[in-house]
Amino acid sequence: MMVKIAVVCVVAAIAALSLKRVNEHISLLIVMAASVMVAVFVIANAMNALEDMSAIFNESGLNSSYFKIIAKCLGICLVAQFASDICEDAGYGSLSGQIILAAKIAVVVLSLPLFREVLNISMRLIKG
Repeated sequence: MMVKIAVVCVVAAIAALSLKRVNEHISLLIVMAASVMVAVFVIANAMNALEDMSAIFNESGLNSSYFKIIAKCLGICLVAQFASDICEDAGYGSLSGQIILAAKIAVVVLSLPLFREVLNISMRLIKG
């Protein structure tokens, strides 16, 4: 998997650098296309891992909604990083920062039930 990703990225980088002097917009489109290709490839391969993790989580006897929260947080992080990198490459650093900030807030809000559960467990342990 990593070899394929590395080849796509190196070829895209060489093509983008070669065309940057001719047309900067095409260069950016090449980088964006390569990024999308890599993201699709990674997501397709990650689905198997998520299914395995879900099975392990279910076998542990824990609430399955916790796994869903963790998976959603991971998805938010991946999408935000991807979008942020594209904005950064396009020269829009302020948009990149806003995407990351929104993702951080979304992860905190989404994970509040987990924080609540950890707090409840801690309080039960303290009370004995």
